[in-house]
Amino acid sequence: MVGLEDAAGVRYLTTGVDAGDVRRDSPVLIRYADDLVVCCHSRQQAEQVRARLAGWLEPRGLAFNEAKTRIVPVTEGFDFLGFNLRLYPNGKLLIKPGATAIKRFRERLAKEFRALRGANIAAVLAKIVPITRGWVAYYRTVVSSRVFRALTDYLWKLTYKWACWSHPNKPKRWITGRYFGKFNKFRNDRWVFGDRDTGAYLPKPSWTDIVRHILVKSGASPDDPAQAGYWAQRRRKVKPPLDSYTVRLLSRQDGRCSLCGENLLTRDQPPQSPEGWERWFLQVTRQAIKADYLVHHDTLSAARSNRTHLVHDTCHRSRNQPRTARNTVMQQTN
Repeated sequence: MVGLEDAAGVRYLTTGVDAGDVRRDSPVLIRYADDLVVCCHSRQQAEQVRARLAGWLEPRGLAFNEAKTRIVPVTEGFDFLGFNLRLYPNGKLLIKPGATAIKRFRERLAKEFRALRGANIAAVLAKIVPITRGWVAYYRTVVSSRVFRALTDYLWKLTYKWACWSHPNKPKRWITGRYFGKFNKFRNDRWVFGDRDTGAYLPKPSWTDIVRHILVKSGASPDDPAQAGYWAQRRRKVKPPLDSYTVRLLSRQDGRCSLCGENLLTRDQPPQSPEGWERWFLQVTRQAIKADYLVHHDTLSAARSNRTHLVHDTCHRSRNQPRTARNTVMQQTN
């Protein structure tokens, strides 16, 4: 919406070393799609900005959603894009997952587990892992450690309840031995929910490292061809929300498959929503990046860390397909 900032009264410095920064007495407008927040210096200024924006929207056939539009002091906090922003008495502005977003996600998980009753462990993991990892990836840049720990406890209850429902006649010790174990070899945790047949498991949200968001420099736009280099460099610095071992391998290989040379992950902009991250993880699952312990004929004595590579699953399968010798015929015998 071109002109929205002008209508809100946002003013920028035009000269000096601070050119491009917002003036001290000016409101600041942040918009994403059809959601926006205006930060003002007083309630009076906020009411004036709201009136000006309402007048700007009206001739365009638009209007504020009164149920979602409110003026609040930042000390009370407000929700925006699933996050809660609040200035605390100690003077710190903290951004956390919003209570509404947390409640909605917990309800979705409970609904998914109810729908998966009667399904096998492979189907449960295929459905739940991308959902959980997508939500956690979206909120890993803010103050989320406590929320992730609470979500880990909640997932334990859901997975244990699902396992008990699937085997009502089995003792609890048998159920925990069947579905819980030390599936992640890099963590000393034997209460991980997983599939003993395949080794697949549900990563715990509490394992996720918090990675702070790096602010975009003033005036930078991904639609500006002249700034393509800046955005490419920025994307390279953003670590994908994978385990630290996989991230180290990706960095060492410059993000490329060691067999075909193509990118293991997409170079696009990171997703901007939990659902977007969920689709991202589904794509990674389909691409099936896996660790392949490649031993070359000239590096048999190399350290394990020096001969472990990430490859596409398709490349791995094609490399290890059994080959039939030429001029031979396979004949079925009775």
